Amino acid sequence: MQEIIVKENEELILPILWIGEETELAYDISLAEKGASIKFIGLLLGKEKQGLKLKITVHHQAENTKSNVIIKSALKDTSSVFFDGLITIEHGAKGTNAWLAAHLLLLSQKARGIAVPNLEILENDIKAGHATTVGRINDLELFYLMSRGISEEKAKQLIVEGFLQSILGEFPEELQKKVKENYETRLSTI
Repeated sequence: MQEIIVKENEELILPILWIGEETELAYDISLAEKGASIKFIGLLLGKEKQGLKLKITVHHQAENTKSNVIIKSALKDTSSVFFDGLITIEHGAKGTNAWLAAHLLLLSQKARGIAVPNLEILENDIKAGHATTVGRINDLELFYLMSRGISEEKAKQLIVEGFLQSILGEFPEELQKKVKENYETRLSTI
């Protein structure tokens, strides 16, 4: 487990790219002082039999702290992701702004994804929310693109690219090239 402490008025961006090397990742993040902020962005690309258990816990311990946790995943073959996210807003953490989102796209009938977001709110005067989606490529979107003369394979690639594009742009510039290379090689044949 990686423990991260964010101090007063510190803004941390923590990008992760999972390409099947690890089977478990865990992050315990403490926003320990006033004005601490974290942006956690994760791109998870699974294929073959790769599997990941990802646990992220964010503790808002002080006033005016902010967290934004966004996970996006594309899973092929029999790959799987289990995401467990928890945001705790402790007593005294007034003015907190917290968001937790996980969106898992299953690209085969045997790929599996589970997302469990949790909020534990022990303070008033805060803003917090979460969202999750786990699903397959939308048949109507696929049909629309194919009715415009695009092959099924290319249409699927365009849909996956569109799905992941918002998170690709969130990665710091120096990591974007590595992210795009891995994304293109791992998902080139959907």
